[in-house]
Amino acid sequence: MRHCVMALLILLGAQTAVGDDTSPTGIPATLAFNISSGGYPPFTIIHEDGSVNGIFWDVLSAIAEQYQIELTAVQVPPKRSESLLLSGHLDVTMRAMEWVDEPESFVFSEPVMMTRDAIFVHRDRAQQINEVEDLDGTLLTRLGFHYPWLEQRLRDGAVSIIPVQEQEPMLRRLYHGGTRFTGAVSNLHAGYWTLKNAPWGDSIREAPIQLDDVGYRLMFAPRHQALVQGINRELERMKASGELERIVRAYQ
Repeated sequence: MRHCVMALLILLGAQTAVGDDTSPTGIPATLAFNISSGGYPPFTIIHEDGSVNGIFWDVLSAIAEQYQIELTAVQVPPKRSESLLLSGHLDVTMRAMEWVDEPESFVFSEPVMMTRDAIFVHRDRAQQINEVEDLDGTLLTRLGFHYPWLEQRLRDGAVSIIPVQEQEPMLRRLYHGGTRFTGAVSNLHAGYWTLKNAPWGDSIREAPIQLDDVGYRLMFAPRHQALVQGINRELERMKASGELERIVRAYQ
């Protein structure tokens, strides 16, 4: 488990773009990595002393070390990260291709891990949710997150959503709301991490519905095409050596 001190750059309202410090080989001297506002455990975790770790931070830190790249942590809400990548204020964030409206505008690494959306419900809820068509009522979701599989139910008016800024408050609201809410849409790994660390976690369970797995990747600004090729080679090396699996398992 790698702990790195965070060089905290809050880009909300920032006007200065990340400098163009890319070498002739396409390898930059620094990378501004969006760890999400407040972090996104277990993928990125911000500690009280300002240090950062987590699955994606540890993986990208290991790769950056190989290329002698300085990695800086930036906290940006999901809904702003794409525009900041394109404007040059940000270098890389975490994203699945399936969650992006125009994935061709960015450069993606090979998957760091597989993950999926899940629906968490209060333990007192009797009605089972086995497929998307079973969804009705009100769902809690993450503000700025994209759920293509839910769009038809929203268009049909069968489902309404209440977006919540952060993960823990969303699931805590589900807990306090009891059966008032149909459930909460969460990344599977982020949901279980939150419940494991919450005193009320045993009151929330995952619904039976199985949504599609997606490759969770590093998404780069298009100017980093050459760098991503090297990162993919490092990811392959880490998979072959077992290093990548060890990092992921450390946060389960």
